[in-house]
Amino acid sequence: MTAVHELTLKAKQDHIEKVVRTSDPLRGISELVWNGFDAQATRVDVDLRRNALGSIDEIIVTDNGSGITAERADCDFGQLGESWKRHARSSGRSLHGKEGRGRLRFFSIADRCRWSTRYDVGEGLQGLTIEIRAEALERSAISEPEAATGHTGTTVSLHPLKGSQDWLGTLDARQQFVTVFAQFLRLYPDLELWYDGERVDPAAAIASTNSFELPAIIGPTQTIRGLKVDIVEWSTTMESRKIHFCGENGVVLGSQPARVQAPDFSFSVYATSDFFVALAADNVLELDDLTDKNFARVLEAIRDPVQEHFRQRTHERAQGLIQDLKDAGAYPYDGDPTDDIQRRERDVFDMATYAVSNYSREFRKADNSLKRMTLALLREALRHNPDSLTQILRAVVDLPKDKQNQFSSLLERTELSNIISASSLIADRVAFLQTLEQAVFDPAWRKVLKERGGLDALVRDNTWIFGEEFHIALHEVGLTRVMERVATEQGVKAPGKVTKSDGRAARLDEFLGRSIPGPHADRHEYLVVELKRPSVRADRKVLNQITDYALALSSQPAFAHTDTRWTFFLVVGEYDDTVKQSITQDGREVGIAVKQPNYTVWVKCWSEIIRDCNACLQYIQDRLKVQVSDEEINTRLRQLQSSFGRSVTDSD
Repeated sequence: MTAVHELTLKAKQDHIEKVVRTSDPLRGISELVWNGFDAQATRVDVDLRRNALGSIDEIIVTDNGSGITAERADCDFGQLGESWKRHARSSGRSLHGKEGRGRLRFFSIADRCRWSTRYDVGEGLQGLTIEIRAEALERSAISEPEAATGHTGTTVSLHPLKGSQDWLGTLDARQQFVTVFAQFLRLYPDLELWYDGERVDPAAAIASTNSFELPAIIGPTQTIRGLKVDIVEWSTTMESRKIHFCGENGVVLGSQPARVQAPDFSFSVYATSDFFVALAADNVLELDDLTDKNFARVLEAIRDPVQEHFRQRTHERAQGLIQDLKDAGAYPYDGDPTDDIQRRERDVFDMATYAVSNYSREFRKADNSLKRMTLALLREALRHNPDSLTQILRAVVDLPKDKQNQFSSLLERTELSNIISASSLIADRVAFLQTLEQAVFDPAWRKVLKERGGLDALVRDNTWIFGEEFHIALHEVGLTRVMERVATEQGVKAPGKVTKSDGRAARLDEFLGRSIPGPHADRHEYLVVELKRPSVRADRKVLNQITDYALALSSQPAFAHTDTRWTFFLVVGEYDDTVKQSITQDGREVGIAVKQPNYTVWVKCWSEIIRDCNACLQYIQDRLKVQVSDEEINTRLRQLQSSFGRSVTDSD
């Protein structure tokens, strides 16, 4: 057996977790890729290994770089805040991190990370392995070097994974991965990067680029000079629009949402400056709500010209369309505008016409007489009811003839108000799920979100996430009150005071119930939900709590001979190995902790609940295309702050 020695960081586990935690799994994987290129690799592969059910259960990052020598392993893995890169000489390719934090980003993705590396010692190759577990980030187990064969390089395995990471295999994840490395690969086209079996080739996806340098930016305490900006427009649809902050030679150090209005463009922005290198060294560039005043000034200085760029690009596209309409005689204005008022009206009209053409394929295919009539209606709407222009546009031009026929047929079967209500229901559910996702995964909200007055307030009006069929809904109710409601439902005598096995009372977060119609009218099903804040890591004590509830409610003698079944859900952020062992037993569906004839106890992560609900809504959402802004999500969350006990800003 290969000898192993252990290195221990001076920093404690809670401090390390705070430094390396990330809500973006791609960020953690990207750090491992950067490490490969930093080691002079010419090829890096990210493999997403799937199990028999098609779910991703291991992530492997392989590079053909120079490897990690025993000396470097002892140096880099023995300290935090310093690495060999800080003192390394440049070899023509820029280095990513110099603080040694990147290797620990796996913490948010997997329970364990294992490096297998081979390096050249002159007379041959040697190899060693390094292993770090998420629950003990301060300790690294490093094997003693031994002779190796093959070529230099490093293979990093992340396994087992924390929760579901199947999103990493989606087109959206692949596209976001492309945007992170696009600038770097453009500057080093001979390097190869592969993701889930496909080569990352940004050149194939780039439609155009525009580069410029900003003048000196005067911040409250610092002047930033030499900031370069590259705007990359993509030829394919990219869901994520971000500003990526780069050091030298296109190495991405952090990212923020672009928040630039450009509805018809897919793009990424790359801003390059030594200023970002300094922020990255302080490990603050990746914070979603970075409050550095100099950075805020820089971000504003970047967004303004980017917004102007896309205003001009939209204008350019519109002018070609307008000229075609003029040539066809469909343009409703004659001659040139004679004053500023007419000029502004004409500019707005041209932009609206361009939007109409983009929204409606039927408009583009229509004959000139129909286009002329449509644009005349548009001109009148602009002049007399500009506030409702968007709605009028869609009502006039969005529906092609076959959709009009479908709509007419639908109105024969139901009222328009019902259609609106159903659409509004789906839109509200999409907004709720995105709000819940922000509350659960955003680090700022996780710190203040409590079970009482927080999670329950979010979930209270959205118990559909546990089942549409339940017609009884009680919130924050004691065991005795639950059984009184059950007794009333079944027409039997209430059992009196109900307590746990230790004689103490207890309150449930959510209680739902239903009667089964048809041939099973005597069957009753009840659902009890216990919510835990996202930051809670469930252990045996937490599991025992809901198990005690299950025993107290399901064992009442008054219901011993009735067809009464109970389901208990414990919803948590994550769970420890003890709970994991309980819910992954052979012969049971994963997630079941206790299975009895009349009750079942489940343990679910918030991420699983959100993912399953999103999957149920996805088909309809793809057609409704509901858009929920960051502002709307944060507004919903701030409305709950008074019951959280403290605000996000207070906790920072």
